[in-house]
Formats: sequence, structure tokens, C-alpha cells
Amino acid sequence: MFLKLVFLISHEYLKSQDEQILICFFKTPLLAPTQKRLICQAITRLFKADAHLKRAVQEWHVRILASMELKDSNNIHNVVFFGTPDFAIPTLHKLINAPGIKVLAVVTQPDKPIGRKQILTAPPVKTLALEHGIKIYQPEKLNQDTELIQDVKNMRPDFIITCAYGQIIKSEILNIAPVINLHASLLPDYRGPAPINWSIIHGEKTLGVSTMLSDIGVDTGDVLLKAEMSFDNDQKADSISNQLAELGSELMLETIREFKNIKPQKQPELLTEKTLAPFMDKNLGHIEFQAQELNYKSANPKQSDFLITKKNSAINIHNLVRGTYPWPGAYFMRGNDKIILLETKVTQDESGLKPGSIVDLKKDLGSICIQTQEGILEILSLKPQGKMAQRASDWLNGQRLKRGDLL
Repeated sequence: MFLKLVFLISHEYLKSQDEQILICFFKTPLLAPTQKRLICQAITRLFKADAHLKRAVQEWHVRILASMELKDSNNIHNVVFFGTPDFAIPTLHKLINAPGIKVLAVVTQPDKPIGRKQILTAPPVKTLALEHGIKIYQPEKLNQDTELIQDVKNMRPDFIITCAYGQIIKSEILNIAPVINLHASLLPDYRGPAPINWSIIHGEKTLGVSTMLSDIGVDTGDVLLKAEMSFDNDQKADSISNQLAELGSELMLETIREFKNIKPQKQPELLTEKTLAPFMDKNLGHIEFQAQELNYKSANPKQSDFLITKKNSAINIHNLVRGTYPWPGAYFMRGNDKIILLETKVTQDESGLKPGSIVDLKKDLGSICIQTQEGILEILSLKPQGKMAQRASDWLNGQRLKRGDLL
């Protein structure tokens, strides 16, 4: 039935180019929003060569979701929101403004000193909550704060919503109400605190978000809904994060609307190299152009056995640059100087020179080309530690390096 609908809708639209077909599909009460979303994703995957169809389906999907209201606007869903960074802002914003949802309180991380002057700064979620007069909690150790836990119990929320909160939530809170977490990957892949970064480092072609029922594990709970998105292959982690945050906010609203109709899906217990997305450390992005391999380790001492090894190729270095931007950054050493790569491109050409050799200097583009173990990496911009960002060619000129020299 599902495939028949996918092909019927696509065929009729391709034949007539009539958007009324899409409008009727999105407005039909015979399909749940979840079913409509899955059909949209299937259409855009199967007919991705037809740019007009893909764009039309995506536009109408966003338009209908944005205009949808909760089925029963008289049924108010009371929620307590747990979140901290910018990634959580779109979801909290949507919850505050959605009809039929009331945010009773926000739980976020404590204010922290930021920058060289160590100015005490509120997390983004706190700032948004203050703007809307929402009660705020900032526990140092969530699971030991008995007063906060009792307050949440007394609120009797219908849902506890979590999004990049930053502390593990244990059973005493998990048992208060269904805890729905927004996670920035297509589970079961990339469980952990840095899913976007590791997805990019691994060179994933499809990215997305998942909602899940939290349990005592780390991102191991039953999956509720998923949503995928397209992106540019040169996009870096910061801009992809912004897109996923917006996509996730829509998915969270859909999860709340359809919660009673969603059948949670168990996650497989089998571990693969893509299962974990651990904390990154400042050395993750270290590149040695003449080495055979790139080796990635976890910053978590409890995950000392975590090791990902990839060929030291142009595409893998490019993905490392994208995945570690803006922090911790991909870099190489020039003597005692740390040179951070900001923007790169990939070509599959080969120069015949040794890996690490300077292949070309493109003054018109301000870039330099480096031979890797496989393919040529074009470096467009970089930042020597302690200095301003600059064109790669300008840096090279200051180093008195030429074609054939090794980095």
C-alpha cells in the first residue's frame, strides 16, 4: 500500500505538473502526518533526479506542517523542557508558540564564564526562557537536586522534552512522565554527545534527526520518529547543525501530536563503528599529510577502546575539516606552529608527487593544492594559531614554500 501511494502520487504529478495533486495528498484526513512525511521522504529519494518534483514536495511538506494545529486544541499538553545550547532553541521556541502546548518550566545548565575575560554568561535556552517569563532551574548536578525533582513531580507534566541538555537523566526523573529526546542523528547510528560531527567525519550522504523515549542508557531508548534532510557536501558542522535544529523542532511537534499513534521501535544492540559519537578533544583534528592513516579516538577515558582508522585521503581530510568546524578544528603542524584548516575542496586527480607535497598554488583563488595518499586536497583558507584567518596562498608565500615541497 505504501509503495503504491508513493508511485501513484509521483506518477500523477509528473504527468500533469499540477500542484493540486500534492495539495490533496497533504490535506487528506485518511493519512496521518507521520505517514505523509514518510511518503514525502520516499518520493524525494526515488525521484531525486526530478528537481521540480523534489522541490514541490518539500515545499508543500513544510507548508502543511507549519500550518497544522494539534488535533484537539482544547487538550493542553503540559511539558517541562530540558536543554542548553543554540541547537535546542528552535525546539523550545516551537513549544512555546505551539497551540495546545504549555511549557511549565525550563531546566538548563548553570551560567558559565566565557571568553578571555571569563564573563559569566547564561546558556541560550535560559535567555529564551527569560524572555517568555518561564520558570528556570539550573542545577549543578541534576540527579542530586531533590528539590528540583520534587518540583517537576508536582507539576505533573504530560511530557518531559529534552534536547542537548548536557547531563544524563536518571530513573527518578524518567519515571515522572514520558521523556522524549531529540537526537541529531538517524538512530541507531551516532549515539552520544557529538552526532553531527561524527556523521560528517564519516562522510555520511544522508543526515537527519530522531525523537526517542529516553531510558537509563545513552541514546539507547526506543525510537519514535525520524526525519532526513539534504545538504551540501561542502557544508560544515555549524551550518548543518542549524538546519538539523530546525528540522528537529518540527519533528518534535509531530511526535507530540502523534504520540498515541506512534509505535516505538527498539534499537538493535549490535555495535558498529558508526554506533558511537563520543566527546571530541582538541587533538582529534590533527593531520599528518605524509602518514598512511587518520586515527580518531574518544576523549572519554571510559571509551579507551574506541578507535576509528581511515585512509589519509583528500575526501577523508575534507570531511574531518567539515566535521570539526568550528571546534576543535582540523590542523597540521608547521614546526611549532599550529595551522588550522578552515575551508577545503577535493579533487580526485593525482600529481605523482609524494603525499604531503605541494602540487599547485592558485593565486586567482588564493588556494594551495596538497597531494594526499589518495586525491588532491585544495586548501582555500586557513588560520595560523594566534593570527587572523587568511587565504592559503598568502600563508604559503610567507613560508617561502614552492611546488614539490613537503608539508
